[in-house]
Amino acid sequence: MSIPPGPPPSHEPYPQQGPYGRPGQPAPYGGPPQGWYAPQAPQKNNALAIVAFVMSLVCAIPLVPLILGIVALSQIRKRGEKGKGFAVAAIAIHGATIAFYGILLVLGLSGALDDGASPKRDTSGQVTGSGSVKVSDIRKGDCFNTNGDLAEYQDEDGGEASFSVRVVPCDQPHEGEAYAVFNLDNGTYPGTEKVTAMAEEKCAGTLLTDYVGKDPKLAEKLEVYYYFPQAATWALGDREVTCFLGDTSGASTGSARATGS
Repeated sequence: MSIPPGPPPSHEPYPQQGPYGRPGQPAPYGGPPQGWYAPQAPQKNNALAIVAFVMSLVCAIPLVPLILGIVALSQIRKRGEKGKGFAVAAIAIHGATIAFYGILLVLGLSGALDDGASPKRDTSGQVTGSGSVKVSDIRKGDCFNTNGDLAEYQDEDGGEASFSVRVVPCDQPHEGEAYAVFNLDNGTYPGTEKVTAMAEEKCAGTLLTDYVGKDPKLAEKLEVYYYFPQAATWALGDREVTCFLGDTSGASTGSARATGS
């Protein structure tokens, strides 16, 4: 018994397999189909960078936007997030803001921002012509206006409401009248609470009665205020406390000084 002969052998070469399967079929070793690419996940904006940018525009809290911007830059580098422009802008804007207020502080303390000429005084030191002076240059007996700051100066602990005031003769309308000026002891800054306690104790004592006497009607009409050193001015050598009387009903004329005081 014989086996029928098979089909004649083909002389055509077998097709060679490429590195990938047919279109639409899986490639060798479980790779992606030919022509297929995995989609890239979109980059996220760094939330801290956006917060820092917004705060640099609307927030007055010192250094917070600057710190947030620096932290945001670090996070962006590590996570590959977007938002570098917001972080850099926050740092730049807040840095410029700090520099601006620093310049204003230096100019204010130096008196460079004082408007107008110095007041005129007679040989006894009494003011005969109005003029601007730094708060630290107010003298006992000076009457002055605070450019509206006294209206917001209701905290009994006092404070330095402005860098300068406009001194006027006491027969002209004025908001305040200084009745005592003294210096605190040198040393490290004792803190605002301690400074205000010392200022209030001395301003409300005999310094007041020695100046105005014991007129009860005057005590009802006027309130005691005082300028005192802040931590920043203390570092520059400021130790001066200025006690002054303010009219709660607005500007007044005439001096509160008792005759002979």
